[in-house]
Amino acid sequence: MQQKLSYKPDANENSEALKNKFTTISFDEALELCQKYITKIATNAFRRENDPARKREMTRSYIYEFVDSQKPKVEGFDDLSDLKKALVNEITHYGPITKAMMDPTIDEIRANAPDQIFVESGGKTIRWDQNFTDREHMERIISKLIGVSKVRLTPKIPMVNARTIEGYRVNATHAEISPYNMPAFVVRKFNKKSITPEVMIKNETFSTNMFKLLSLIPKANLSWITVGPTGSGKTTLNEILVKEINPLYRIITIENPSEMRLIRREGNSEHGRVINDVLQYESVPDDDDSSPATMENLLINAMRQSPHWIGPGELRTPGEFATALRAAQTGHYFFTTLHAEGDKEAIYRFLTAYLMASNEPAELALRNICNAVKFIIYQEKLADGARKVTSISEVLGSEGLEPIINPIYKFVCEDVLEEEGTHRVIKILGRHVRVGKLSEKVQQSMLKAGIKKSRFKFLTEPPKSTEREVYEPDGLNIDY
Repeated sequence: MQQKLSYKPDANENSEALKNKFTTISFDEALELCQKYITKIATNAFRRENDPARKREMTRSYIYEFVDSQKPKVEGFDDLSDLKKALVNEITHYGPITKAMMDPTIDEIRANAPDQIFVESGGKTIRWDQNFTDREHMERIISKLIGVSKVRLTPKIPMVNARTIEGYRVNATHAEISPYNMPAFVVRKFNKKSITPEVMIKNETFSTNMFKLLSLIPKANLSWITVGPTGSGKTTLNEILVKEINPLYRIITIENPSEMRLIRREGNSEHGRVINDVLQYESVPDDDDSSPATMENLLINAMRQSPHWIGPGELRTPGEFATALRAAQTGHYFFTTLHAEGDKEAIYRFLTAYLMASNEPAELALRNICNAVKFIIYQEKLADGARKVTSISEVLGSEGLEPIINPIYKFVCEDVLEEEGTHRVIKILGRHVRVGKLSEKVQQSMLKAGIKKSRFKFLTEPPKSTEREVYEPDGLNIDY
């Protein structure tokens, strides 16, 4: 049981507290009094505590004691329990965005000014119903969001990339670089619970047959790139596909920040023995000179650690593209993500970046890239917020400076369902269709990898015009 804390204010504080029992004060005044109270009463153990979760609980106790002992009359708070919640949110959490930070259905929080807060949920952006009181209030919350990184936002350091206590990615900018003299921030969250293929099939992200193909790509040791705009769900899709790799094939991933949850345990138990050979690294930003752990350096190091698969979270710089291709040419399989507008565009993006770090003739470079990358998966977020795999394409090779692409699946838009009178998009109407078949080369790769032909036989014949994709996850035998 926690020891009862006692606080004896000095004479001046006592008269101020007595005055506040009869005077209605603002929330900001109550917040200041509470913070002074905590500063005065806090024990050495509280000040030495390094565990953020434990420190939050201790702070909550101090806040409750302050309200119970002082019983301040605060404008807009008739119930002291509501005041306790508001003070807890403000002091231990993130003020007006606390609820958004805790809501698992919200993927992103953006604030452009104290009264301009937006959140993204289910792929759609909505205006948040709470605001910061002023610029100072917003800056105080930003300090909490980036506090784990121990970097302060200042005119000399006007941009900060960090992670919150919860592990969410946050970017914040100083008011001085804004024409409106306002700070800004973006918090990108990720689900701590992995999304399953069954859920994605039910959401029609891909069809049942599409997932059968997607699951065979990693099983057959076929390197792939997942392509699409920001926020389209590329990392989530890669996490699902990586779990289809043989658990005894060594996988090394490098991300910034680390988002994929790849550790698998016996019986799917939290405390079960780890059954897959996975090593995950977190790289520093490319402009961070404080550490050599850049994506490129970690990729080079990974090749010395006997990987079967290498997974850079996203390739950005020419050196990263060059190193990834070198890994593919030295017996390693790889998967990654890119920002591009389609399958051919992804190959050209790879080629352009690679040539900036290499003196190879463009045709030779393109041929090497097309030999290394076997599949390109394109994923988009549509106007209705739905995330869909809109194409799966096989890379057959190249002719001159032209990649040879074999499309297997596509998503075809047919119409838009609108809300009457407002033209607000309710749903994008469309369907997934098979438009091609697997090449003989990929079929042989699958057979050599020990995949029975009956598992992909439906992909060896040209599609029929009457063929319809279904979204039934039953019978997939997914074991994670």
